[in-house]
Amino acid sequence: MAIIVSLLFSYIFDWVVVAVVAAAGGVLNYINGFHRPFSLTDVTIAYPNKPDIVSIPVVVIVALVAPAGIIAALNLSSVPMFHDRAERHRFQRAFWEIHVGCLGLCAGLAVTLFVTSGLKDLVGKPRPNLLARCEPDLARISQFIVGGFGDSLNSEAESLVTGAICQQTNHRLLDDSFAAFPSGHSSFSCAGLVYLSLWLCARFSLGLPYLDLSLNAPSYRSGKHQAAASARDKQAAPPLWQMALAFAPIVAALFICASRYADFHHAGFDIISGAIIGTVFAWTSFRVYHLPTKRGYGLLAGGPRNKRHAFISGLDNNEVPDEERGVVTDYELNTHNTGAPERVPTSGSGQPIMPLRDNSTARPRY
Repeated sequence: MAIIVSLLFSYIFDWVVVAVVAAAGGVLNYINGFHRPFSLTDVTIAYPNKPDIVSIPVVVIVALVAPAGIIAALNLSSVPMFHDRAERHRFQRAFWEIHVGCLGLCAGLAVTLFVTSGLKDLVGKPRPNLLARCEPDLARISQFIVGGFGDSLNSEAESLVTGAICQQTNHRLLDDSFAAFPSGHSSFSCAGLVYLSLWLCARFSLGLPYLDLSLNAPSYRSGKHQAAASARDKQAAPPLWQMALAFAPIVAALFICASRYADFHHAGFDIISGAIIGTVFAWTSFRVYHLPTKRGYGLLAGGPRNKRHAFISGLDNNEVPDEERGVVTDYELNTHNTGAPERVPTSGSGQPIMPLRDNSTARPRY
């Protein structure tokens, strides 16, 4: 419990900001925004009113609850019950990965919700099924005309009317009919599921191929041949099942996006715009709290900003080996005073190991 409390307090202000942004997005989603004038003869808003193929609770579960559960499960699955110091450190590090992973996920979703709700209120674009929801008062069209050159429904010239012509008694449903841009389902699902896909790519080390162009290491190869050989040594094609798992969230997000077009709730431009918004904030949120996916598997999450809370992250310098902290240690053979060769750490300068005094061959760097 102490670890959990300290963990929350180390980034408490981040969680507060995320909660405030999410609450502001929720408020924007329930206020009456701008209603763009429309034409009663516009066929692009004359589609039938159909129920949601993917409901809002399902989107929340798929884009928020499921990714958070997957992040937690994958981190805890590799941590045994700790009995000694090393295993306790692994548990702390896994807990830190869960904390930062969920924080990045919630931050991306909160900002996406806020931006999407704000744009809906500002733009007020009619949905494709507006006329079916509106139930317009055709007997008093002339009282609601605000643009165009027509003066009735049978006029050769079109006329634009306001939303006040609608006789729909469900004001919440009517206000939602002017919230077509951008698609909230698309933006929210892409924000959560693209983030999860990026996290899985980093977890499974499915980043871009790593090309080591350094020529410091001794080798009989030279130039491009050495670079290609080094790349083959450090990069291998990932298993297809890992690729399938990592990109399965993208497929789920595409399904949710396509469902909004099939149930006549959004036009294609609305869906594409929402998907772009969610993807941009997912990538940004992931990069704020995690290393790039091309860095490969390891400590995915960034360390704590406050050194007093370093122990809860499992990144305490007194407990973590150099290799896990990303510190490259060089070794060379030295006889010291005993006459027996032994490994001695050096400063890790990156330069080739110097030969020993007796001209014997030094052990290569690790």
